[in-house]
Amino acid sequence: MYKQIVALVLLFSAVAQGLQTLQCSNNRPAPQEVIIPGCTSLPCSVPNQSDFNFSVRFAPTFPTNTLTVDVRASLLGLFLPYEVPEHLRNGCNNINTSCPLTAGQSVTLTGNAPVEAPLTGVTVTMEFEITGDGGQVAVCFAATVTLT
Repeated sequence: MYKQIVALVLLFSAVAQGLQTLQCSNNRPAPQEVIIPGCTSLPCSVPNQSDFNFSVRFAPTFPTNTLTVDVRASLLGLFLPYEVPEHLRNGCNNINTSCPLTAGQSVTLTGNAPVEAPLTGVTVTMEFEITGDGGQVAVCFAATVTLT
């Protein structure tokens, strides 16, 4: 009985923390939680010609009036051209509160990025970086995505 309770607690704590994502380079701040619907472990399977939906909870370490979302895709270490849609680029329009934000304020940004690739069956790395005033990095995470 004790082992079952411990296993249940561990399961709930793993779910509560969301998806285990990849750390961005240069020690950029990591998120508190990332949720990608339908994905419990990397790589996530995403149909081509669909949207990659996600939510990320983070707390910038600095006050900011703006949030800008940038997405980079890479395949075998080569960066692929990816234009962030305007509806996603302005992060203040996609958070559960409004800008400005105070230092340490926890916020959740929800977005969707269109997936329109010339190939399927490949796994790409998608890196999501959210910056504040002056280009300061508020949070960054990466996820591997298999295009189906």
